[in-house]
Amino acid sequence: MALVVTLLFTGIVLMIIVMTSATLVTGARSGGAEERRAYQALLAAESGLNTVMVRVNRRLTSTPYTGSTQTDLQTWLGGLNSDPEAALFPATLTFTPNSADTFTVESRGSAAGAVKIALQDFTLKPVYLSTGMRLRAALTSLPRINANGNATITGQSNRGQITTLAGTGVSAALGSSVVTVTVTDASGLTRGDYVQVPAGTAGQRFRVDGISGAQLSLTSVPGPLATALAATAGTGVDLILNAAAQTTTSVTDPLTQRVSNAADFTPGEVVTVGGFKATVTAISSSGSGPDGLVLDWQAGQPAAIPEGTEITRDLSAMRSANAIDVKDTDKALSNFTMDGSQDCVITGTKPNTSVKCEGAADPLLTNGSALEADKFFTQQLLGMTDTQLNELVPLSYPDASGKFPPMVNAIRRIRAQDFDAMLKNSTSSGLLIVDGDINSNVNGNTIFNGFIYFRGNQGGKFNGNLTVNGAIAVRGGPIEGITTDDVVTDITGSLNINFNAVKLRQLLMNTRGGLTLNDTQGTWRQR
Repeated sequence: MALVVTLLFTGIVLMIIVMTSATLVTGARSGGAEERRAYQALLAAESGLNTVMVRVNRRLTSTPYTGSTQTDLQTWLGGLNSDPEAALFPATLTFTPNSADTFTVESRGSAAGAVKIALQDFTLKPVYLSTGMRLRAALTSLPRINANGNATITGQSNRGQITTLAGTGVSAALGSSVVTVTVTDASGLTRGDYVQVPAGTAGQRFRVDGISGAQLSLTSVPGPLATALAATAGTGVDLILNAAAQTTTSVTDPLTQRVSNAADFTPGEVVTVGGFKATVTAISSSGSGPDGLVLDWQAGQPAAIPEGTEITRDLSAMRSANAIDVKDTDKALSNFTMDGSQDCVITGTKPNTSVKCEGAADPLLTNGSALEADKFFTQQLLGMTDTQLNELVPLSYPDASGKFPPMVNAIRRIRAQDFDAMLKNSTSSGLLIVDGDINSNVNGNTIFNGFIYFRGNQGGKFNGNLTVNGAIAVRGGPIEGITTDDVVTDITGSLNINFNAVKLRQLLMNTRGGLTLNDTQGTWRQR
């Protein structure tokens, strides 16, 4: 009897074990399937997030975002959901703006009934130029320049009024070192700049040590104020584009001198310091960026260089790697000036006279032209390579009607055939890169404020009423797939260039290109 009970009890235990094992196996299979579905849903959500960069950047190219409010961004993002390809993506995306330039993407992925949600924050950031006012002429051309027409070029180099005092002006006692002033517009200034108050040669020079809105923190250089300073609101403030950033009491030859805005300079150019000329043989750096020049004095040198001393660059109306042709008449010669002085003069005696223009056969352009496809030119003008420029500024195309949106303080790159559609009969501003050879007379009332870079040839005569308040550069050719061989840069029409180095620097500092999309690190999460 005991044996029967034992066997019966053992059987019951075995049945319990079998049933428990079966239940565990079934539960494990069920749990594993749910985990797989959840994992597949999360993969789908992640895949959806991975499409955001491509989709948004493509829309930025086809339909640039120009809004300035959260509502503007919501409207623009709404166009992504109407994309005919949206249904092909593995997840449903919801775009929620957080400000005028930030938004959150919610990606909902599903698999066999399982749903997972992944989220990521993104930011739209504008493209800005690298710092540096590198231009050395109002018109720079690697090909020969034909200026035998009615074109006029005038310019102001190195320094000029950048803003005016606001509020109560400024009142600083004898011996003061630090003053704080409010100005009407500080957008053309950066820390480390040197300014003069009041504008003109008799003002007191200061270093800009801080900028907060329209308020400037200034330090008197090279030492405390030698006389009291009093100036009312509306008084002009001059910007000295390049100045000694430290006092040098023992001037050697060669000399490494710290300067403001060292990125402006090109090795080989000639500068004047304290009345003495020197060749810039190299750009030096003691930190994260260029901050000094290596100067080779041409004939003598100053005994000392106080902080704030102007480093005067040799800027001209025109520069070319080749010849510059101008009529030998007084009227024609007076059409091309920089800082009030004629850049072109008649040499020789009649009948054997010729015209000589400063900037013709410029060695910094002639030597560089020996490089393949003149690749140095973009680097010299903008501080970047052609490849970097292409990546930074994608091509813009006209809309279906052949028109472009207005260009206001923008960076834009277009095809040569779109030049007239971009500018004709309008007022535009910023940096315009034109890829290819143009042959346009721009017959219309056209004004451009900024810098036009023809990455190709400018073969038109500019017969129309074209005014450029800034500068033009012409690269010529050949550039594979873009241009032909060099064609003469022809300004025999009525082109008018007004070059002001300070104003152009201010404009380029505040010029922005198209937006680029960046994911915000550390914001990925799931729900």
